Amino acid sequence: MDKKRVLVVSEAHYLHSGFGTYAKELLPRLHKTNKYHLAEFASYGKPIPQHPDWLYYSNAPADDDAKQLETYNSNPTNQFGIWRFDRVCLDFKPDIVLCYRDPWMDNWIQESALRPYFHWVWMPTVDSAPQRQEWIDTFASCDGVLAYSEFGGRVLKEQGKERVNFVGCASPGIDPNIYKPIPKKQHRQSMGVDPDCFIVGTVMRNQKRKLFFELMKAFRLFLDQAPAEVAKKTFLYLHTSYPEKMGWDIAQGIMENNLCGKVLMTYICKACGKFFPAMFQDALCACKHCGTRSAVCPTVGMGLSIPDLAKIYNLFDLYAQYAICEGFGMPQVEAAACGIPIAATDYSAMYDVVRFTGGYPIPVRTFFRELETNADRAYPDNQVFADILTSYFTQDDQARLKKSIETRQKTIARYDWDQTAKVWEDYLDSCQPKG
Repeated sequence: MDKKRVLVVSEAHYLHSGFGTYAKELLPRLHKTNKYHLAEFASYGKPIPQHPDWLYYSNAPADDDAKQLETYNSNPTNQFGIWRFDRVCLDFKPDIVLCYRDPWMDNWIQESALRPYFHWVWMPTVDSAPQRQEWIDTFASCDGVLAYSEFGGRVLKEQGKERVNFVGCASPGIDPNIYKPIPKKQHRQSMGVDPDCFIVGTVMRNQKRKLFFELMKAFRLFLDQAPAEVAKKTFLYLHTSYPEKMGWDIAQGIMENNLCGKVLMTYICKACGKFFPAMFQDALCACKHCGTRSAVCPTVGMGLSIPDLAKIYNLFDLYAQYAICEGFGMPQVEAAACGIPIAATDYSAMYDVVRFTGGYPIPVRTFFRELETNADRAYPDNQVFADILTSYFTQDDQARLKKSIETRQKTIARYDWDQTAKVWEDYLDSCQPKG
């Protein structure tokens, strides 16, 4: 029997993004089964000199191709693949098209002239309830639909009823050999961080739905109420991009909440390529390694390697996921695999992750209906989070160590890339392509 031809539509597998990471982990595992003819259609991916083990189609043109760049830049949705998708399908002739991005990134696939000729399985980022009706209609047009989290599955089943063919949950996993605990004192000393301090950290993209200002407000509440000896030695660590065109003004948040000297950031040097943690010094600072004033905050295009990101997580004592919603939120489980307990807004995918990892749910202070999505979004209770921090950092060292061990054990038991890939493999093997 001929192998099924599977086209994976995502962000390029080598990018430092959540979708890119998912591609990096899923594609090699599907390829290793030797069951499929596999191809990657890579958003934000340019032509590369050496293809991976599977067929690689770039979505972004080469930098020196002026004509293609003009076409590519003429429509914002081209970045997601709409301008080249049909041509890729005509060349590869997939039996199955597989994708797992946001609804507004992939909903155009239903309009493809070639849609009758391939089986479409989609895992959209269901991050809130209710989902927009047009999205439910699109999900219903798929041959199969998966979810990132149990929350997402519940929403799909409740809203989609018999119309949506919900087939399971394929949550992202972690590599426990990379995301693992590092002896904290020695590690911090090697990174130039006080080994005896406490650090509340987060790794989030600087965008509207990530609540950086609310996190800073809550941290200020904690500093004002915690015992003086605890407050003095506790810092907030923000691993994020800054400045960001559509993101939060981190400097303004620090000033408004009187957090000068209390916020650490990650910087990457454009000159020597090395990274380091440092007190917030605006968008540009001198590199600790080479001395040139060319160190900037990380971005999706210029981020840390996975092993280096694990080093950032290991600087933390507690991880905070402060967001109005999450399709999943991979940094949560990456931090938890490093033995860092997490506190997260008790809503959407965070509801599931914080419980599976044995973390600290932050109750929702209020829900609000977002105009753009018509979905309920959540604001966490800042005072409760401040209380969680106070309680956590006033424990003795042994209690925090026990919590760290439990957190890692629970995380690696639940979030495993091999299990994730097996969900997709089982579905691909069971479905009957058409057309």
